[in-house]
Amino acid sequence: MTSDKRIASQIEELCGLGCTQVNQLIDDAEKGKEIHVLSDFNQTEVSLIIKELTLIMSVYDEADEDDS
Repeated sequence: MTSDKRIASQIEELCGLGCTQVNQLIDDAEKGKEIHVLSDFNQTEVSLIIKELTLIMSVYDEADEDDS
């Protein structure tokens, strides 16, 4: 599996865990904590995954603000 496919697959898997888990993972990454579920990826890949998850979650955050 190519790196891009591995990354996409991991992102899909993490999204399947739900918003709460993804937000916790993003928060942990921002605090510099080691993300064990991403231990098979290098730092560049981890950063890319976290960035993509943050973008995905921003859609939900915007939707929540629109509902207010």
